[in-house]
Amino acid sequence: MGFDLSIPPQLQGAAAREDLAVCNKATAKYGLRLTEQQALGLVQRRGEALRATGRVEFGRGVIRELVLGFCDSPYLSQENYEETIADVQDVFYRRKEDSEVEEAMSDDDLVAALRYAFDHEAGGSTDVLADMPLAALRAHAERGRAGDYDEKTQNEEFEEEAARDGAEERVRDELSRAYDDERWERLGNDYAAGFYDGYNELYRIGFDSNSRIGGSSLG
Repeated sequence: MGFDLSIPPQLQGAAAREDLAVCNKATAKYGLRLTEQQALGLVQRRGEALRATGRVEFGRGVIRELVLGFCDSPYLSQENYEETIADVQDVFYRRKEDSEVEEAMSDDDLVAALRYAFDHEAGGSTDVLADMPLAALRAHAERGRAGDYDEKTQNEEFEEEAARDGAEERVRDELSRAYDDERWERLGNDYAAGFYDGYNELYRIGFDSNSRIGGSSLG
């Protein structure tokens, strides 16, 4: 992945426009959009990252994969979209170079690991993401391949948590209403007091001096 820095600028622009069309179509539902100028800026930033790491790559680069991998993050907005993708692209190439010292991580694994770390440990901060150890990213990639962590997005997790909270609140409301209904249906204290007073009076007059109940003789 990547592309040869010797490719003429006009071809670089054509590749950027092709990526732009694909990315904007995918990100429209999240309210994110890159302009052609921003897309070309990402291509230029990519060249700087490659020079900084001493890499020479062929192809169209990783911008499309990063956009598609990060576009549904709750930490992305139109205001920080271009800058975030550019910063993540820098991190991608630094960690890609680092990983090749031992065993190279695939582009897909690295993008997925960066996205998971961005949403979780980094909390949407590219500065924190840049300091994530390669070992931690490898661990994220391995867990992702093994299916050991939930690949739901943070947006989905927030929505599910809100739904759970709403369901619990509805249950509490139903219990409160049921308790109130039962309370209104229960006999009040005044009624109970009157019932026992009447019972005591009946008991008192039911016995005569000859120990008869209700006027009937026991003997």
